[in-house]
Amino acid sequence: PHSATNANNNQRLQKLRCVFCNTDKPLDAFSQTQISKATFNPYAPHSYNKKPKQVTCKTCTSRQNTHLTCMMCNKRQPLDKFAKSQRRNAEKARCRKCIEKREKEDVWASDPDTDSDDEYDF
Repeated sequence: PHSATNANNNQRLQKLRCVFCNTDKPLDAFSQTQISKATFNPYAPHSYNKKPKQVTCKTCTSRQNTHLTCMMCNKRQPLDKFAKSQRRNAEKARCRKCIEKREKEDVWASDPDTDSDDEYDF
């Protein structure tokens, strides 16, 4: 008889293959999330367990950015110098200092284009 216990025993993993470095590595080279992704899931549809899983070892997994480069001043700064909304799009991120500077510059404060005191000349 087929049971979840037997299936789990048959699927005990010793090693996993990383899709990036294409190397078989011991389980401690992978995060718990990656290991659970690759192991048999008795609650998943049969087709899910048959599909090869693409897992990444800790070495090949990209790390979280700790710094961003401001597109205005071109300075590389820690994440806390950027608003959370700016961190979402790293290529267009602007630091808090540059945003403040931009907000202080009043776009409408430039000199008028005409010498007339009248609002409209008809």
